[in-house]
Amino acid sequence: MELIIPFNKSNFTPDGEHIISGKIIFELQKDWEKSFHYKYNPIHANVIEGHPLAMQRLTVYNDLGESTNYDFGMELINGEINIDTNLAIEKYSELKTVYAIGSQYQFDEDGNGVPLLLVKNDKLKDDILVFKYVPDDDENENDQEIPVDVREKERLG
Repeated sequence: MELIIPFNKSNFTPDGEHIISGKIIFELQKDWEKSFHYKYNPIHANVIEGHPLAMQRLTVYNDLGESTNYDFGMELINGEINIDTNLAIEKYSELKTVYAIGSQYQFDEDGNGVPLLLVKNDKLKDDILVFKYVPDDDENENDQEIPVDVREKERLG
């Protein structure tokens, strides 16, 4: 389950404002999460994946154009998310890796944004982001069954 989001640099100001809509990146993130949830109801995105250049832009836009020593997104290890290996790699980096950001759409019982993992994938084009749902290792995919009416809607168009 994934939703491809156009994320072209030319559509944003240096501080992350979307030129066409006038929305800042946080507002756009909420819209993108809503779109994913609408498409795959009752599932919510739990991963934002992008080319390293797209993730670099996302870092800058989330800092509203300010320069920081943060870097959004962990590296895929053999095509998989592996936080332990990324933590080991980070020891040798000058930048602090941001592994997840809070959802702008889905909140926990304390009112905090549910985490969305940030993943770099150099196989993606640098002008898109991919919102996706990836089951946890200890989750059973069958527990997240999609209701029949959603599957019907997708099949019809």
